[in-house]
Amino acid sequence: MTTPARDAIVELYRQVGSMVEKYGMLALGECGGARRWPARGVYFFLDAEEPCEFAPSLGRIVRVGTHGLKPGASSTLWGRLRAHKGQADGSGNHRGSVFRHHVGRALLARDRADHPTWGVGSSADRKVRVAERELERRVSEYLANLYVTYVPILDEPGPGSLRGYVERNAISTLTAERNRWSRGSSGWLGRHSPTAAIEASGLWNVRHVGDQVDRGFLDRLDEMVTA
Repeated sequence: MTTPARDAIVELYRQVGSMVEKYGMLALGECGGARRWPARGVYFFLDAEEPCEFAPSLGRIVRVGTHGLKPGASSTLWGRLRAHKGQADGSGNHRGSVFRHHVGRALLARDRADHPTWGVGSSADRKVRVAERELERRVSEYLANLYVTYVPILDEPGPGSLRGYVERNAISTLTAERNRWSRGSSGWLGRHSPTAAIEASGLWNVRHVGDQVDRGFLDRLDEMVTA
């Protein structure tokens, strides 16, 4: 049965498909700085292993994000994706990527394991980083197999950022009736997340899950994608 919420999800997936056609889609593990990334944008991660009735050839959207929304921020789209990806040797820094942090917590919960320093503090000394290295490597391995596409939005950072608007409303659209259409499969790693918003929504997102969607969002996004 069709509903306005379901129709909105169908339309969002259509627009993400247009992003793929226009800007491409790569596994995160294959992404590199040599690619001509736009300075700013909103990214969409898709998991090809996750069933998705709306875009079977793409997989299910599992995270939406952007970067540098605070006034004066200088971060870039590629810089944010690079922080999620980690280094070429498989290492990474989950303190610089909340995405990595959430994936690591889900891996620990799934394996019924514990890591006393994971997520503790905004920085860590060498001894702690060495102890966390194996889990960081496993996080990088998982993320490397997710696909990413994006829409360039070259606005300045600030409270009225269009990137923030798109991020917020895309997450809200996908989770408006999350238990019916967007929840992950039984094999999705996020189902083990100790964070309720992730486990229930099917997204590696916490902020804006279940928020109200702004009227006219999809029309505005369509304009940005086709511009």
